[in-house]
Amino acid sequence: MQNNRLWLCGILAATLTFAGTAVVVHQQFQHELKQHQQAFGQLMTAVAAVRAESSGTDALSNKKRLAEVLIETSEDIAAVEFYDTDANLIFETHRPLTPEQEAQLVDYAAPWQGLSGEEAGELHIKLTGGTWQQLGSNIGLLIMLVFAAAWALSVSAMVLAAYLNNKQLKSLAQGVKQLSGGAFGTKIETSTLWGEIRTLAEGFNQMSARLKSYEAQNAGQMSLERHKLQAVLGSIADGVVVCDSEGTIQLANEAAAKLLEADKPSQLTGLSIRDYVDTQGERCFEAILATYQQAIGLAPALTPDVGIQNVAGTGALQTYTVELSGKTIKAALSPLKGELGSGQPQQSPATAGFVMTLNDVTRQAEVDRLKTQFISNVSHELRTPVTTIKSYVDTVFHHGDELDEQTRQEFLETIHIETDRLKKLVNDILDFSRLENGNIALEKSPQNVVPLINLTVQSVKMLAQQKNITLTTAIESNLPEVSMNSDSIERVLRNLLSNAIKYTDEGGRIKIRAEVSALEGRPALEITVADTGMGIAAEHLPHIYDRFYRVENQVHTVKGTGLGLHLVKVAIEEHHEGQVFVNSQLGAGSTFGFRLPLTQEALKKTAEKQAPQATLPAASQAP
Repeated sequence: MQNNRLWLCGILAATLTFAGTAVVVHQQFQHELKQHQQAFGQLMTAVAAVRAESSGTDALSNKKRLAEVLIETSEDIAAVEFYDTDANLIFETHRPLTPEQEAQLVDYAAPWQGLSGEEAGELHIKLTGGTWQQLGSNIGLLIMLVFAAAWALSVSAMVLAAYLNNKQLKSLAQGVKQLSGGAFGTKIETSTLWGEIRTLAEGFNQMSARLKSYEAQNAGQMSLERHKLQAVLGSIADGVVVCDSEGTIQLANEAAAKLLEADKPSQLTGLSIRDYVDTQGERCFEAILATYQQAIGLAPALTPDVGIQNVAGTGALQTYTVELSGKTIKAALSPLKGELGSGQPQQSPATAGFVMTLNDVTRQAEVDRLKTQFISNVSHELRTPVTTIKSYVDTVFHHGDELDEQTRQEFLETIHIETDRLKKLVNDILDFSRLENGNIALEKSPQNVVPLINLTVQSVKMLAQQKNITLTTAIESNLPEVSMNSDSIERVLRNLLSNAIKYTDEGGRIKIRAEVSALEGRPALEITVADTGMGIAAEHLPHIYDRFYRVENQVHTVKGTGLGLHLVKVAIEEHHEGQVFVNSQLGAGSTFGFRLPLTQEALKKTAEKQAPQATLPAASQAP
């Protein structure tokens, strides 16, 4: 492409040169032709004036005859006029002219003398210049044709030379392209080449033959070493990415391809790790590399981006964590050490590139986060009742004699409530540890759930009264018995009711409903606890039963361990083969509930109890 541009520039330069030269020559010729025309007109007038002098008489007839001869002699002579010394017209002869010819007339004058030798007047001859103009046009056309022919020959020669040169270069370029693609041994035909290009092609053929020989010698060894490297990388469970000093990926294993969301490692080769973009559109590794280079002294101090944390760094090994497509990845970077071509050691250990290992620690990070949150919540929840109990006990112990009976009873009641709260927290922790063990088996038996509901409601009634919350029940009559562990279901109900009271404002309402429903197409007993509390945002509902999960915002500031609802889910779904659910709208209350499967035997037994009793005969009725 660059060569073609040079040829085009050459053709353009030649064209401008020929055109400019032709224009200059044509203008010079026209100028000289005009001068010759003027000289011819002046000479003709002078000769005619002498002829008028040598006529031997100044009679008018001789002048008329001379004028007629001049008019007939040349078509360029448009008029012949004789004037006396007083500029009076003596005689004139002219031929008819077109307006264009009249506009181009040139007047030439010369004095004529009488017989005595004195000046008798002036002779005027007017020329149209048509012959000269025709001559000028013909010669100008001839000049243009000559220059056009010369230009055409020059351009043709240049185009031919360019074509032949490009043909040779194209043959050479095809050979280089094949060689760069790995086709060692490629040979360029030199019989049609000449000059320096032929010499270059012969040198190329020699180089290609040597590369083919080297390839044959080293292919086996290189293949063996590559297979070894691939086997080692493939056997590593963590992701491994090898990059050059610019961050371009040279090698990657299957684990790295999976973490970087590529179908196979070869898709990563040649890509820049700096420009890698995850599914969220974030350049995850750009800040990591900047921080890494700063850490090993290759770049000035930089502030890492948010979300990238330097976890550890000893010597040249630097470890970071980064969020990658919703996963937490630990990336450890270590420089590649090597030697320069001269055999001298590198000035910088990271000049050759670096190796980055990737490890998915999402689960570990989540567990650590939840564990830390759980310990913080439990510590806070345990400290609150302990502090309250100790404060009231110290007051009663040291100042009991100063307290009246009513105050003492209030103190004892507070101590009792806080003790129950502390007991519940400890029981939640113990239940969590016990229920999380998959080997535990609860003893279950068919039981009527109504007494259990009434007992649980009665046990939390005092808590509801303290907040002026109305508790109501809506229990379907003749509910079937359900296979359950009464202690476990009681804890579930108490947990749901306690949460409802905890998150419902004063003067609110809580309704407990029990009815027959369906679970995956089978009959089930459904129990719900609906409150008029603050409600839960939709984005939290899928996680509300997760272990340690807490919903904290400006409205919801009630503390807890995050275990209660998780224990409800474990008890219902893992130990009773049931199902938990929740429906809520922020600011409009929540409905928590669960379903326990019913057996056909329990349904049949309930149906028999609902059958109408036979009426007594009239004779046996009392009067």
